[in-house]
Amino acid sequence: MKKKPVKWIVLAVVAVLIVAVAVWGKQYYDSRYVGTDYYTMVPLDYDMTSVDMNDINGKVIGTGIKYNLTAYNEQGDAKTVFFKVYDPDSDMSRGEKQPQPGTYLLVSVSEQIVLKWSVTEESNIPEKALAKIKGS
Repeated sequence: MKKKPVKWIVLAVVAVLIVAVAVWGKQYYDSRYVGTDYYTMVPLDYDMTSVDMNDINGKVIGTGIKYNLTAYNEQGDAKTVFFKVYDPDSDMSRGEKQPQPGTYLLVSVSEQIVLKWSVTEESNIPEKALAKIKGS
């Protein structure tokens, strides 16, 4: 007779664990893969020297340019964005052209990583973000 209450307790614990894992999974997914748009410009004096790019073990896997830029959202709030673009002749190249100084960029950024970037026109940048870009 006492087995029925144990069965319900086990089912309740399993249900709570499933809900907890689902909540954690959604939070992780959102913080890693859901982005917010930021706008920036590669400064005219930006160092465009290609450097070695390493994997997590320190092995050189190609060459390219590392971008470390201040970007702004629609409200003009700043965020530092970091991404790298491999040289066209590098094995790791995805065929992307490296943004040159003076190029405006739209950068989609999650809490953890840059999800994507693209070249944009000045006319596509929200007023507050553009004012910050030109003022910095």
